[in-house]
Amino acid sequence: MKTSLLLFVITALSTPAFSQSRLMTYGDALGAPSTLVLSNVAPNTKCMIIPSFLNSGSNALVNMSGDPNDSLLVGVDLAANGTRFTKISNAQGIASVTLSIPPSPSMLDRAVYWQGFEWPAGGSGTSMFNNFSNMRTMSLNTGDRWQAEQSNAPVSAALQAYIGYSSTGNGGVDRVFACGGGPAVLTDATIPFATNGNTWEYSLENGTHTLLPGTMNDSRAFHNVVQLQDGRFMVIGGNQGPYGSGSNYYTKILRTCEIYDPATGTWSYTANMAKHRAGANARLLPDGRVIVTGGSEGNASNNLGDIADLLGTSLKTSEIYDPVTDTWVYGPNMSEPKAGAMSVVLNDGRWMIAGGITYVTIFGLSIPDFSNNISIYNPSTNSFSNAGSMKEKRALGAMSVMGNGSVFIAGGGGGDILNIGPLNDTEVYNPANNSTTRKANLSNTAAFPAVVTLQDGSVFIIGGATGTLDDPLPINKTWTYNPAANSLTAADDMPEAHAGGAAVTMEDGTVYLSGGETNNGAATSAARSYSPN
Repeated sequence: MKTSLLLFVITALSTPAFSQSRLMTYGDALGAPSTLVLSNVAPNTKCMIIPSFLNSGSNALVNMSGDPNDSLLVGVDLAANGTRFTKISNAQGIASVTLSIPPSPSMLDRAVYWQGFEWPAGGSGTSMFNNFSNMRTMSLNTGDRWQAEQSNAPVSAALQAYIGYSSTGNGGVDRVFACGGGPAVLTDATIPFATNGNTWEYSLENGTHTLLPGTMNDSRAFHNVVQLQDGRFMVIGGNQGPYGSGSNYYTKILRTCEIYDPATGTWSYTANMAKHRAGANARLLPDGRVIVTGGSEGNASNNLGDIADLLGTSLKTSEIYDPVTDTWVYGPNMSEPKAGAMSVVLNDGRWMIAGGITYVTIFGLSIPDFSNNISIYNPSTNSFSNAGSMKEKRALGAMSVMGNGSVFIAGGGGGDILNIGPLNDTEVYNPANNSTTRKANLSNTAAFPAVVTLQDGSVFIIGGATGTLDDPLPINKTWTYNPAANSLTAADDMPEAHAGGAAVTMEDGTVYLSGGETNNGAATSAARSYSPN
């Protein structure tokens, strides 16, 4: 192993790690360790991993081997001076190196490009270098700090549907699939709500976004997306606009669904749901089918013009889709209607749905309200059951399963139905005994926040909006909840406000964030990465 005292001085240590099918790095903070994992290489073979400040490629290895296929994606500016790492792969075909990133402030936000390959002993000509990896982009950061991604999202959108997934099958989230969305304000009849049908993807490997080929047949926002077992993506319902004019703009709530095939870059309709649904909840079932429940069906014409069309029009029915037969059937009902509810899959595979906009019927009249009900769906029995209540009635909040299996719940909108406003309270739900416990309040109220669980089991709460549901005022605040210490602390402010965007914890431990409403009241395409402490 060779090192040099250049701008990027690195001390390398050997350590086991895991990954699949490519080069991945774990850790990007100045003055902290980082692990490089080169996988899917030949067992017990010498490998090399090289860093560079250049992503323009190099023919240095071609000049050594004479093989035109040995062109690098990265430069050899650092490797030529000795900053390169050799390692014999283990029996599983994994070569892992741990290094120390220098604590140099001048390196903050600098991109380092990495690539690995096999360099078998005795190889020559076309067998001198083999099995080149992807190029991995590491953007140097410090702990508890936001930084810009290598590119912004290709579309400015709020209320888009998104899902993090693994492109390698190893369970680590290294991609984010997103589609649709619209402006920030959903229920203002004086503002046209123009939805889009675009599809895009974020790649952790290089920190960039790609606008994917094909657009949805129906542009939509406030919809759901799930990844099917065969790797395709299914979108469900939502609302579409703009329709109307003047001070009477509205959107149409959809019952159409579509499937995106990444192999062909095309969208195709599925069978329609029985009900029109926007702001519903959906998940993939263990048997490959898809369940959707709740949502708003809008007014009698299935339109959504103002908040009155959202209140009192939620559903308690569920429907289940079979991709093999392209058919929908009704599933079990929840105990109450819900739209804009929060949902997570618990560690035991059950599906928790909490809160939402609901209503009760009195003398034939629908009286809208916010819900504190917790309903759990059991796939093995195909049934919903009540499982306790939250301390606060809320909708349009966020929640995430913590490392200990409990569920952290934050923010949302609630209060008196005649005086609707965002909330700042948090609570934790214990699925073992169906109980909730109040936790510390956020320093700001926040509807449409994001909540993700970090790799250490703590929770990260991101942005949201204060103001009102008709006139949200996005914030740039973030917080961390530590379940072991039962503490809520302020984290680094975002460079701009985000409410209703996409947020995912990635395989390398960073948090990806893009889109949503921002400071000027419009949707944003800004994409950021957060490195925890």
